[in-house]
Amino acid sequence: MKKILLLLFVTTFSFAQEFQGKAYYFSKTILNGKLQVEDSGLKEEIDPEMEKLFQEALKKASEKNYLLTFNKSECIYEQEQQLEKPKSAAGEMSISVSISSSEGKKYINAKDKTSSTEDAIFGKEFLIVEPIEKPNWELVDESKKIGDYTCFKAKLLVPVSDKQKKEYEEFLKKEEIKPSLFKMQEPKDKTITAWYTPEIPVSFGPDNYWGLPGLILEINEPELIILCSKVVLNTKGATIKVPNKGKKVSQKEFDAIQKKKYDSMKNEDGVIIFKSTN
Repeated sequence: MKKILLLLFVTTFSFAQEFQGKAYYFSKTILNGKLQVEDSGLKEEIDPEMEKLFQEALKKASEKNYLLTFNKSECIYEQEQQLEKPKSAAGEMSISVSISSSEGKKYINAKDKTSSTEDAIFGKEFLIVEPIEKPNWELVDESKKIGDYTCFKAKLLVPVSDKQKKEYEEFLKKEEIKPSLFKMQEPKDKTITAWYTPEIPVSFGPDNYWGLPGLILEINEPELIILCSKVVLNTKGATIKVPNKGKKVSQKEFDAIQKKKYDSMKNEDGVIIFKSTN
C-alpha cells in the first residue's frame, strides 16, 4: 500500500511540474457609431464610401493572432507573424490603418510576481520589467461553453491611471490657449469581462490578464475582444524563455522616454511630424 501511495504522489507531482500548453487567440476591435471629423468647431460626417473603406481598414488592422505558451507558474504572450495581404489594384482607392500597440513578447511569472515586456520607441528596443499584483477580479455566478470547455465569468474594474489623468489635464490647458485639431476624449474607468475555465488549471490569459482560477479563454474590453480559438495541452517544445531584448527600464521610465520623444516631434498643433531623409 505504501508503494502504491508513493507512486501516486510521484505521478501527481510530476504532472504538476510538467503541465504545459499553448493557447491560440485572435483579437478584433468593436466599432461603434459613425466616423466624424472636426474642423473649426463644425462636425461633418465622412463620405459613406470613405467611411466604408476606413471601417474595413480598421477591421483588418485590429484582427491579429497571438500565442500564449504557459506552464503552472509562468507564461509568455506574443503576436504571431502574418503574411502581408495583396495591395489594391492600380486606380482603386484604398486606406491603410495602423493600430499602435506593443508587438513584443509579454512574460509573466506568477510565482515571483514579476513581468517583462518587450517594447520599442521608433526602433529603439526596451525591456520593461515590473513587479505585478494579482488583479482584483470579481467572480460572477454565470457560465457558458467556449469550444469544449465550460467557462465562468469574472469582472475587473480598471480605474483611470494617474498617467491618463495627467495627460488629459495637460491637453485641457493647451486647449485653453489654442484649440487642437485632434481632440482627446476624457479618460474613464472601464470594466473588463473575462471568461475562464477551471478545466485548465493555470492562472494565465491573453495580454496582461491573469490571476483567475483557470485559463482565460475570452476577454471583453469596451472596444476590443480577444478570443481563444484553440488550446493544445502538454505539448512538447512548449518552452518559455524570459524576454531579454532591449534596454532594461521600469514602466515609469519607459513612459517618460516615450513622452519626451513624441513631444519633440510635435508641431504647434500637437501633431507628430515625420520627416523623410530621402
